[in-house]
Amino acid sequence: MPRLPDWLKRPLIPIWNAAHRLAWSASETAEALLRGRFERCAVCGRTGLMRLRRRAIPQRLIALWGLTARQADALVRKETLDCCWCGSRLRGRRIAQAILGEYPVAHVGSLRAWAAHPATQSLQIAEINRIDGLHQILRRHPGFVPSDYEPSRPRGEVRHGVRNEDLTALTYADATFDLLLTSETLEHVPDLERALAEIHRVLKPGGRHIFTVPVQPGAAATFTRAQLRPDGSIVTLVPPLLHHPGGDTGYPVFTEFGADLPELIDRFGFSTTIVFGPLSEDDLAQVYISRRI
Repeated sequence: MPRLPDWLKRPLIPIWNAAHRLAWSASETAEALLRGRFERCAVCGRTGLMRLRRRAIPQRLIALWGLTARQADALVRKETLDCCWCGSRLRGRRIAQAILGEYPVAHVGSLRAWAAHPATQSLQIAEINRIDGLHQILRRHPGFVPSDYEPSRPRGEVRHGVRNEDLTALTYADATFDLLLTSETLEHVPDLERALAEIHRVLKPGGRHIFTVPVQPGAAATFTRAQLRPDGSIVTLVPPLLHHPGGDTGYPVFTEFGADLPELIDRFGFSTTIVFGPLSEDDLAQVYISRRI
C-alpha cells in the first residue's frame, strides 16, 4: 500500500480515530447486551446498559502496578461500567449511593432527584476534581462548588464556573462545606498530610468527605512512593515512578494506600468507615466516608 501524502493523512487521521472509537463503542454495547448488563443508575436514576471498556486500563499500568489478572479485571470494572445515559462509572455510582445513604431523603433513589429535592438545598458541597456523571448532575444543586487544579493559574480563580483549587492549600473559609467529594485524587497529592488537614478545616463539624482511592488487596501499610521537591522536580522513593492513568504517563502517584488508610485519616480528626467492602481481588471499588469529628 503506497504511503499517503501528509496533506491527505492530516484530514484522514481524525476520521480513522473516530471510526475506531465508534467500533469499540459498538462492540462494548453489544457485549453488555449479550451479558444482560442492565442496572438502575444511582446517579441519573434511569435503567440502562453498563458498558465495560477494557481499553480504559492500559497494559502498561497493569504491569507497573503488578496487578494479577483478577485485580486487573476488577480495576477495569471500577474505572468503567459506564452508564449509557449519564456516563457515570462504577466508582461514581457507588459514591452516589454513599451520598444517598449519608444524607437520606424519603422516596429519593437517585442523585439526580436528591440534588433537586428541597431537603438538600441548604447543603454546601465541594467537588475536588471532576467526577464523571456526578459532576453534571450536581451542577444543578445551588450549593455545589466544583474545582480542578492548574498550577499555572491563581488559586481560587473561577473560570467557566469551575474554581482552581490546590487540595493542600484550599482558598475556602473554615467550616464551609457539609460534604466534600474526591475520587482517585488523594494518591496524586504530593503532601497527603496537608491535604487531609485542609479537608478537615473546610468541612463543618459532622461534615463528610466521601471518596475513592486505589488500594491493592494485601497491601497492609500506606507508603510514600515519590516526593515533590521545592524546585518542582520529583524524587522517586519506591521505583518505578507510577502514573495514572497510563502507568508511565499521566499524573504522578505520590502515595500508595494500604489497609491502614482509615486509621491514618482518623489521626486528622475524622471517623472513617468503608462501604462496598471488603476489598478483594474481584472488587476494588470501595468508598470511604470520613466524618469530621
